[in-house]
Amino acid sequence: MRGKLIMQRVLIAICFLATCVSIADAQRPGRRGFRAFVEDRGRWLIDLEEVRKELSVDEQQAELLDALQEDLTNQRRAIQEEEFGPRSADDSVQRLQAEALHNSLAAFDRRSEELIAVVLEPKQASRLTELYLQRDGIRALDRPGIVSKLELSDEQKQRLQSLRESLVEIRPRRSSWDEAQRLIREKEQAGLKELLNEEQQNRWQQLLGKPFEFPASWPRFR
Repeated sequence: MRGKLIMQRVLIAICFLATCVSIADAQRPGRRGFRAFVEDRGRWLIDLEEVRKELSVDEQQAELLDALQEDLTNQRRAIQEEEFGPRSADDSVQRLQAEALHNSLAAFDRRSEELIAVVLEPKQASRLTELYLQRDGIRALDRPGIVSKLELSDEQKQRLQSLRESLVEIRPRRSSWDEAQRLIREKEQAGLKELLNEEQQNRWQQLLGKPFEFPASWPRFR
């Protein structure tokens, strides 16, 4: 019975993967020569041994996840390495090009998370979602449905945008990456505590679930 369920999930994943590819191709910017890099945060979380242990991933699931991860990683890298036409000297155009690529990759990442969830049991997938939110911090509020669950007011949304913009000013360098990430995390936590009322903070903690200790050193970029 277990093997049959696994095979059903594999077939579903294959169907989802075909859709994922078509979405990535449809949303991929068409200009040549511009290149941008966006973090691949979603998929390498499930790569972590500590996360798989937390989810109690079995051998069959691990084998499927490894194969799926490899395929998705190759697809995402192909999108990132796509060359776009000569880079514009106009800063505003550069920002638009970077945003377009970011949006395409973000959509691809969300679909990747759906594919990963197919391999997992519902309880495992639910816990993985909590880990995504814990890892993402303030970026988690960009996920579909999170803002509505917290019932943020228009004024809170404006303050949230201001908080995001202030975090951009903390630009990590290779030599000070860990320190920059620590400062960003501290500022995120303080900002969210000030932004959310008591009821919203309780909802937020429920969405996060039981705190998870992420390893001190883990892949930052793929």
